[in-house]
Amino acid sequence: MPAQGAWSFALQDAVPWVGEVLTAGQTLYGWAGAHPEASTMAGRGTVYSVPAPVPGPDGRARWTVRHYYRGGAVARWLDDRYLAVGEPRPFLEAQVSATARSRNVPTPAVVGGAVYRGGLFYRADLVTEYIPESCDLADVLFGDNRLAVSAETALRAAGRLVRVLERAGVLHPDLNAKNIVLEGGPDAPRAHLVDLDRCGARQPGVPVPAFPMRRRLERSLRKFEGKAGFYLPHGAWSALHKGFDDA
Repeated sequence: MPAQGAWSFALQDAVPWVGEVLTAGQTLYGWAGAHPEASTMAGRGTVYSVPAPVPGPDGRARWTVRHYYRGGAVARWLDDRYLAVGEPRPFLEAQVSATARSRNVPTPAVVGGAVYRGGLFYRADLVTEYIPESCDLADVLFGDNRLAVSAETALRAAGRLVRVLERAGVLHPDLNAKNIVLEGGPDAPRAHLVDLDRCGARQPGVPVPAFPMRRRLERSLRKFEGKAGFYLPHGAWSALHKGFDDA
């Protein structure tokens, strides 16, 4: 039987895979967690990286499978449950991701997702392509900098990404140093936006205000400075601001 109360969406080539998983009574997240070649990434809950069952839009060799968890004050009581009112989170995220990609925002392609209804609530999973040889901005600056990218180079790339989002009319309500991922070598890394949950997109040609996302990112960086116990040099902040102003 399909996973109880499950309904899903997927790219055409991935439909058989999603159907097979759900028909076996599994969730997409449960399937990923049990995969013998799964690797894990930290986030709001564990995120799994697994070999791609079929080719995705960008031809990435692996996919990420994320389970939705609540944030903020309600997380203590609701954990991973969402009230079944309106369109579910993975469907909304897939839509805004497609819009962002159509406006040249670098973000991983959504492959599919599923919602599991139970009473008044639902739980949900989302599958996207995985960006190899990448590291999130927080780890580059304050943790395991696997890319050997300087703070100035990383923050210049992050600032440019924010500028791209603003001009594309895509507003991320919780832009932070964990949902900006850098890909590439130490000299010219490319910044990608991940986890577009709760993002919004304006009509084409209508940019978003210039300051909200910049302030959120700067506030996130300050929090990581406090946790790490050291502060970014002035040159790094200058590089971020130059990125904000890049055409």
